Amino acid sequence: MEQSKYYVTHYFNAQNAGGFLIVSLIGLIIVLAIVLIAAKLQKHYKINAKNPTAQELAQINETHKTKVLSRIESFYEMVFSSTSVLIFLSLYYVLDERIPQAALYWHKYQDILLLAFLVCSVFLTFWFDRIFVHLKVISSKQKASVRLISAFYIILILLYIKFIYNDSNYDSLIFYFVMLAIGRFVYFDSTIEDIKDSLSGVMQNFPLLVLMGIYSGFICWYGFYTDFLLTSNGVIISTLLAHLFMDASIFVLNKTRIVKLFV
Repeated sequence: MEQSKYYVTHYFNAQNAGGFLIVSLIGLIIVLAIVLIAAKLQKHYKINAKNPTAQELAQINETHKTKVLSRIESFYEMVFSSTSVLIFLSLYYVLDERIPQAALYWHKYQDILLLAFLVCSVFLTFWFDRIFVHLKVISSKQKASVRLISAFYIILILLYIKFIYNDSNYDSLIFYFVMLAIGRFVYFDSTIEDIKDSLSGVMQNFPLLVLMGIYSGFICWYGFYTDFLLTSNGVIISTLLAHLFMDASIFVLNKTRIVKLFV
């Protein structure tokens, strides 16, 4: 009870949380600046190579705007999707490690509970990208590709915990997510074209995985370095807290409408 009270006092301290939110927001702005600069360079390359007419230039500008907004929303979607999964993985961890009274039922039904948690994470992601921050440009197909990439991202987090913190409690989860990712490529009625389409989506969104890894890696490192994030409450829970601050940063930045102004 005392430990829980300490965690609440620590994480809800306005000075600690406010400083961490500011760092998360600055990190997000840097990520989006990279996306904007890369898109602008691609646009200039296309204009210089084609030497378009005024009408074609207007079309290029409109296409550029839609593409940039789609990329930005794809990054948001990846953060939201990863957060949703981490919420239920943290709940999975709490039930397994922190509630001994549930041990009998847990070991009997943990596979079913994990499946139920992952299904619930889909609905939670829907809430994130429709109500929390309404993503208007990104297509359903692109969302599916981003969520596939987020599965690889979750695997990287679990591998990080396993090898850096020498924690083998997540081995079954790593295997589960690997099988889940493979299942998105190869299923009972899949065709070569389906597999090619999935691979194409992964390659197109691979830069998102790199940006997400750098962004979340820095936020987590900063949190542990400043002792705002605590390993004592579980690394997976601390990682979730970092992602919740990343979500809050997206919400704040979206409300300011600065991104649309620069686009």
